[in-house]
Amino acid sequence: MPSFAEQYEAEFLPFVERPSRYIDHEVNSIRQDWDAARLRIALVFPDAYEIGISHLGLKILYQILNRMPGVIAERCYAPWVDAEAILRAKGLPLCSLENCRPLSEFHIVGFSIQYELCYTNMLAVLDLAGIPLRAGMRRAGPSPMVIAGGNVWSPGPIEPFIDAFALGDGEVTVQRIASWALDRIGASGMLTPNEDLLHDLAVSVPGIYVPELYGAANSADPAQRICPVAALHADVPCPVHKEIVADLDTAPESFAPIVPFCEAIHDRAQVEIMRGCVRGCRFCQAGMITRPAREKSVQAVLREVKAVVEASGYEDVTLAALSAGDCSCIGDVLRGLLDDTQPGTSRTAISLPSLRVDSFDPALADMIRRVRKTGFTFAPEAGSDRLRRVINKALTRDETLETIRAVFSAGWQLAKVYFMIGLPTETQEDIEELVELVTDIMKTARGIRKSATINLSVATFVPKAFTPFQWAGFAAEDEVRAKQQFILHHIPRQVKVSFHKYGLSRLEAVFARGDRKLAAVIERAFQLGCRFDDWGERLELPKWQQAFADCGMAMEAYLEPIPGDAALPWAALDCGVSNAFLRREWQRALAAEPTPTCRDGGCQACGIEHICSQTANMH
Repeated sequence: MPSFAEQYEAEFLPFVERPSRYIDHEVNSIRQDWDAARLRIALVFPDAYEIGISHLGLKILYQILNRMPGVIAERCYAPWVDAEAILRAKGLPLCSLENCRPLSEFHIVGFSIQYELCYTNMLAVLDLAGIPLRAGMRRAGPSPMVIAGGNVWSPGPIEPFIDAFALGDGEVTVQRIASWALDRIGASGMLTPNEDLLHDLAVSVPGIYVPELYGAANSADPAQRICPVAALHADVPCPVHKEIVADLDTAPESFAPIVPFCEAIHDRAQVEIMRGCVRGCRFCQAGMITRPAREKSVQAVLREVKAVVEASGYEDVTLAALSAGDCSCIGDVLRGLLDDTQPGTSRTAISLPSLRVDSFDPALADMIRRVRKTGFTFAPEAGSDRLRRVINKALTRDETLETIRAVFSAGWQLAKVYFMIGLPTETQEDIEELVELVTDIMKTARGIRKSATINLSVATFVPKAFTPFQWAGFAAEDEVRAKQQFILHHIPRQVKVSFHKYGLSRLEAVFARGDRKLAAVIERAFQLGCRFDDWGERLELPKWQQAFADCGMAMEAYLEPIPGDAALPWAALDCGVSNAFLRREWQRALAAEPTPTCRDGGCQACGIEHICSQTANMH
């Protein structure tokens, strides 16, 4: 009988739209001897290849695991809709890229979850692999253990599908999981994810959350969310604390990134320079769950950039961080990278994708533009100074305009500007000030450069778990539509305006604070054919509405404000930021009182300060 690789080559690859999504042997990919490995781990990114191949975290975990003796790690991405149809028609299982082996033959299937609207893709991956969707159906085996990591801070909607969640920085945790699994593989050569094994995982490896090990009860909120109340065993941690890499210089680096055959969404090299954020924006989940802020040393960044450029051939490098301009050594890094006396990087284009208006330094711009103008993106987020105080964005109208003046004076032709509407306490006056500010941005830019271009992107605010705004409601459709129309009709015609789809944001808001009851809706939407919902043209809202109706549930209850004293579905998780701090910040937001950054105003007692003391003077 032909191997799956041979069947893929004959019956699958010739018929898919983009075969480069499904073939191996990319530059720097790793193919090991399948039979020689004692532990086999499939790393799955539940989105299209060109999205997943751009994800830095998955590349790092891939290299870490393949360096461990006895371990083989292979990749899998969600097949596009045409590829899924062909696999089903031919009766072929979904296989890994490297050795083209069915995912069901791996010991562990590890999902990297980055956003809420990939959940149906995740179910499609499991189903195509012949792995039971529900965790409870895998208990008797034989079946891989299904683990999820990444952005899993509101895990409720997918808890029934996942055996265990890994919280926090993955570099150390993934090695601990692999070492634990190597010790637990029995004579059968399998890891059956039964309750005893999952209990052992939860108590043996820090940062592991196993949902079925916790009792639950309904919360007193409009959706009556199912919330964990206590661990069912005395030795199971409650809450589960996230894992933190305190010193980024000690974290494994990705010196040899995989270079795809097709164009990726981020078609450039990436090197992380900073993790976490000091700003404390009240809407920003990433800024809360990745605390404390930690930086790589200048020497480590320069070494990694040089190695990555040499190994990949990329001419563009992104210096990745939530707020690159806040990295205290960014100037020294850029001077080192753009030093003409240093071979390998002096002609490399440098991109800082996450500059903040209030951290923009014209000197940085001058250094970057010596090679290539890679563009600037700024996010004032709110239209008025008052609303920016509400969201804790320490930025005024005058500072914004001064930054725009500096950007275009430095030679740039294009600036992308991001705002949100539907924020807590927002009024029509705030929207009017947004229009005025964008108008003044356009005038300022065109006053310096006649050909200046301003692209405006306006999203609808989505409340997220583990932020001070986790108790806020999601704005009604008629309110959002009216604000969008006002902006569209009053903004200068020279400004290119784009709005995020309201229906997509609404669906995201439901799952961003959802509970395990929503698993039935996700499974029904999967059955109805929902896939790649985060791709605007693929979102099929009528099917989602049917899924909710078929399950006897309504979205509206999940969009209402959550009472401050109600239990929360993510109560068994601890990202380090205390609930007391989040409550305090929520009250300060309602009073439009800003909170200083960790650097400008000293420690704000957010709950993570014991870790900050370990990282403050590391470099």
